[in-house]
Amino acid sequence: MLLLALLMPASAQSVSGFVETRGGVYLGVDGTPVIAVQRFRPRFEAPLSDRVALVTTVEATLTEGRNLQGELERTIADSDLQPLFDLAGCRWPARPPPPFRLEDTGQMFFVDRLYLDAYLPAADIRVGRQAVQWGSAVLFNPTDPLPQVLFAEPWRPRKGQNAIRTTIPIDDHQVQLFVGTDDRLKQLRASTRATLNIAGADLSAVGAYRSDDDSGLVGLDIKGTAGVGYWFEGALHLGPQVAEEFAVGIDYSFPIFDLFLIGAQYYRNGRGSPQAPGLFDSGIASDLHPPNCENIDLDDSFPTQEPNPFAPFALGRDYLMLTLYAQFTPELELTMGAVQNLGDGTGVVVPTLTGAPLGWLELSASAQLPYRAFGEGGEFKPSAQAQTLEVELPGVDPIQADLSGIVPDGAVWVWSRATF
Repeated sequence: MLLLALLMPASAQSVSGFVETRGGVYLGVDGTPVIAVQRFRPRFEAPLSDRVALVTTVEATLTEGRNLQGELERTIADSDLQPLFDLAGCRWPARPPPPFRLEDTGQMFFVDRLYLDAYLPAADIRVGRQAVQWGSAVLFNPTDPLPQVLFAEPWRPRKGQNAIRTTIPIDDHQVQLFVGTDDRLKQLRASTRATLNIAGADLSAVGAYRSDDDSGLVGLDIKGTAGVGYWFEGALHLGPQVAEEFAVGIDYSFPIFDLFLIGAQYYRNGRGSPQAPGLFDSGIASDLHPPNCENIDLDDSFPTQEPNPFAPFALGRDYLMLTLYAQFTPELELTMGAVQNLGDGTGVVVPTLTGAPLGWLELSASAQLPYRAFGEGGEFKPSAQAQTLEVELPGVDPIQADLSGIVPDGAVWVWSRATF
C-alpha cells in the first residue's frame, strides 16, 4: 500500500469513497460459474487555493473465480483443436497489466482519477485523468467523444480518460472543449460541445476527432420537456466509414410511489449490420486473446478486436429500448432496462433492486437475462453455429471447437457497498 500512500494528497481536506463486495453466478456455463470481487475505492480532494483543487481516486481490486480467457484456454484444451495447436507450436500469450495498473498475485491497484480543477472567472478547467460523458440519450450516446456502455454492469464507474477539459459558461449557455489522449499517450482525441438553452430545452452542437484512424463526428443533441420528457441525439460519423447514428426517445413520470418513471427509445446504428453477428464479432472478443502459432494463421478463424473509443457498442442496426425507474421509498428503488435488437430478434433485460437500510450501506441485486424473441439467435443470445470456432486448413476438413460453454445463458449478481 506504499504507492497508495504516496498518491494521497498530504493536505487532503475531503476523503470519501466506498468498500464493496460483489458475487456473481453465470448461468449455463462450463467450468467455474462463480466470481467474487472485492473493491476499495477512496477519493481524496485537497484544496490548493480558493480556486484550485487536486482530486485523486484510486482503486484496489481483488478478483477470484471465473476468468473468461482461462475458460477459453480450458475449452480449447478439451477439444479436437488442441492436437492441431500442439503441432502448430501455438502458445497462449501472457497478458501484461494494462497501463496505469500494477498486478501481483491476483491483486490489482490503479489510479482511476487524478486531476486538477481550476475554477477561473471565465472558465472551469480540469486537467488530468477524469471521467467524460456527453449526451442525453439512454444507454447509447452517439455524440459522446469517448462512449462507454455500462448498462449490464450497474456497479461500474466510467473509465478515467487523460484529458484537458474546459467549460465556458455564457449566461444560461455554455461551451465545452476537450482534448485528450489514449492510455499510451500516442493518439490525440479532441471534441467541442456548444449548448444553448432555448425555451427550457437544451440544444447542443458537437464535433469530435481522433487521430488513430483519422475519423470524427458532427452531431446534434436536443433535450427538453413538453408534457413528456423528450430527447434526440444524433451524429454523422466521418472517416473510413461514413454513417449515421441517432437515438430518439421519451419518458413520463407517474404520480405513484416516491417516483415512477418509464421511458422508450429507438436507436439507429448506421455502422451496424442487420445480420446476426458471430461470437467473435461481439464485445466478448475484446476480452479474448488467441494463441500465437508458428505454423498457422488464426486471424480469420479467431478475429479478436481491440477496443475502439468511437466504435459502436451495438452490433446491429435497429434497436428498441425500454427503461423503468421506481423509487418505492427513499431506501428502496428498482431500475430496469431492456434492449431489443429489431434485426436478429435477440434482446436482454437487466433489472436491479437496491436498498439502503442504513443510509451508508447499500444492498443490491441485479440480473442479466438475454432472450430470443424471434429468429435463430444473434447478438445477445448467439446461435449454436455462432458459438463454434472453426479452423480451416488446406486439404483437410475444418476442425471445430464448441465454445458454447463459455457463453452464459444469463447472470445474477449481488453486492454490498459501504460508503464513507
